[in-house]
Amino acid sequence: MERGMLRERGTHALNTRNIRVSSVMKLNPQQAPLYGECLLTVQLGDGERLEDEEDVEFYLLFAGTTQRHLTSTLRISHVTLQAVCPAHDCCESVQVTLCSARSDGSVDPVAEERFQFVQDLAFDMAQFLVSAAGRADGLEGALLLDECQIPLQECERLDESLSLALRHLALPQGWSILGANVGTPPGTDLDNSIAEPGPHETLLHFAARRGLRRVALFLLEQPGGREALRLPNKQGSTPVSVAEKRGHDQLQQLFTEVETLSETRIKTEERQCYPGGRVLQHHPKLNTYTLTVDTLLGKPLPSLKGQVEELQKLIQRHRDNKVSYITLL
Repeated sequence: MERGMLRERGTHALNTRNIRVSSVMKLNPQQAPLYGECLLTVQLGDGERLEDEEDVEFYLLFAGTTQRHLTSTLRISHVTLQAVCPAHDCCESVQVTLCSARSDGSVDPVAEERFQFVQDLAFDMAQFLVSAAGRADGLEGALLLDECQIPLQECERLDESLSLALRHLALPQGWSILGANVGTPPGTDLDNSIAEPGPHETLLHFAARRGLRRVALFLLEQPGGREALRLPNKQGSTPVSVAEKRGHDQLQQLFTEVETLSETRIKTEERQCYPGGRVLQHHPKLNTYTLTVDTLLGKPLPSLKGQVEELQKLIQRHRDNKVSYITLL
């Protein structure tokens, strides 16, 4: 019962008496891809076994060069917390501060550690796929993967990481699955522009061949997504027929529903945006929240207490309004 109540709160209490800023804190993992979303475990020193204290909540502050992320945590044990790693805007090492917030309004740093954001293979692949959209031979290289037997478990991992990387990318202006600047008159000097797309391998074909359902969901949300469903490749196969041939039944069903029902709503993860480059994200798996704030050169940084108070208010507003945040299952 007590554990269920803690999960409902989304942030969790530990006793911080006698804990100094120099307290030992280990982060596992110690690095994450730019698109974040991995499970982050915070381990305190074995000699600092803590007792419950109901009026204390713990937060992690990731302080980067141009972005700061404050995330609530889930208590796992007397020495262990968990959080969802935020997405970040550039590859760099950031300072992570564990802080405690009490009901009397006091906010204190507890421990500090360095954390690295890196660009991984999934992010590289996402960049390649975005740049290849609409090009006649853009995905020919990706077809070589068909000669490799990728294990199902690896495909599932690829689906999750690649979809997260695609969602994190800033897509070029006018980008479409069918190519950037679709509808541009022939002869216009614009890269990757096509007036009337003919049969070619699209990103939906790429997702269909490998059963990448999360990737397909992202693509269907983008301009040209529904049109790409009806577009055959050079072999005359649409994404639906490719998914059917490969035995990806769930993906075939998704394509069929979107193709036949004009009002089909595609379930995606949503984020609540606020003025000043602020973004609040709910992580249902842990029932935790992350507030991301852009920082401007020359502008004073907000205080730790001010950031915690802002996140607490936004969390309460989210719960009061019962805003629906939907994640891909």
